Amino acid sequence: MLKLKNDVASLEELFRKKQRVILYGAGAAAKLLIQSYYELFPSESLEFIIDGNDSLDGTCCIVSQDIRVKVISLKHFCAMYTRNKRPQSFTLLITPYYSLFMIKQLDQVKELDQAEAYVYSFLAEKTLPGQFHLRETDRPMIPKVIHYFWLGEEKLPKEYERNIETWKNLCPGYEIIEWNESNFDFRKYRYAEKALEHKQYMYATDVARKEILYHYGGIYLDTDVELLRPLDALLYHEAFIGIDDGGQLNSGSGLGAVKHNEIIREMLEIYEEEAFVQEDGTLNGTFNTFYETRLMIEKGFRIGNQSQKIGTMRCLPREVLMPEGVIGLRNQYTEKTIANHKINPYNKKEIEAVRSRLYSAEALGGS
Repeated sequence: MLKLKNDVASLEELFRKKQRVILYGAGAAAKLLIQSYYELFPSESLEFIIDGNDSLDGTCCIVSQDIRVKVISLKHFCAMYTRNKRPQSFTLLITPYYSLFMIKQLDQVKELDQAEAYVYSFLAEKTLPGQFHLRETDRPMIPKVIHYFWLGEEKLPKEYERNIETWKNLCPGYEIIEWNESNFDFRKYRYAEKALEHKQYMYATDVARKEILYHYGGIYLDTDVELLRPLDALLYHEAFIGIDDGGQLNSGSGLGAVKHNEIIREMLEIYEEEAFVQEDGTLNGTFNTFYETRLMIEKGFRIGNQSQKIGTMRCLPREVLMPEGVIGLRNQYTEKTIANHKINPYNKKEIEAVRSRLYSAEALGGS
């Protein structure tokens, strides 16, 4: 079983206290983490990244044109450290968004027994939001329009209808527009067109929501967003986006902007270069959170639950639009909470044991 720890307040402190930190997971979360904090990583900590997928052994994790990190499989790593008889001479930093499932698997790897391990999302949680105001300008900037998408032949589920009722009840005077195949031309973007053809509606709307906001302005919400308070305060921004559990940006929880906002245009342009059906025929499963966060990191955003103003875009801490602990973190409902993005990707009871170990590790300095 891993020796889970949660006794540092930041990546800076982790690197300061531990001699060698090795990333586990070579996916999107690791790329964003390295891109955001590259200057903090000691060179030996980026000698390689471990990944549980054997087929990635010997490949590279491509973070940017200038940053590439070798990937070795978990099997390769265990063999290397067993051979060198140094199984305890490292600290794992587990990076994937849904890390708690992986911990249950890693606990069964005998070579990792009692190996120190931290989970990045639990470190990101410790970033203090800082002082911020829900209203940023002297007068409302964003128009009173709520946009949402519903695609395909299935009827909108009752749960989502109830969510939309909260929008109507708490935002009287707002225009609420449903976009679908009949009033949005998905052929304008090859990525969106192919996602729609494959009935991957979530990916099709990733593009379309930016197109709508750029041309009309307003606020975009996923249908699984329940409003708890009026959106009025958020109109007093040029643009805003929510931060999620892992410290990344998530437009599904809320994305708002004035018409012709430059950052929304840049988010839209990302999809002009991306293919949904890749050359080998597989579908591009990269979430919108990766593309949105990567762009904003290039502009100065730091992954973490901290209010940040990047150009015209206000990045709102998760307490505002995504307070529910989706990936095992504590809930963060406060007097500034406006909505709840009701993502439920896992059985909470199933990971409660792992979650409790991490919070115990926070208090006791290890588990």
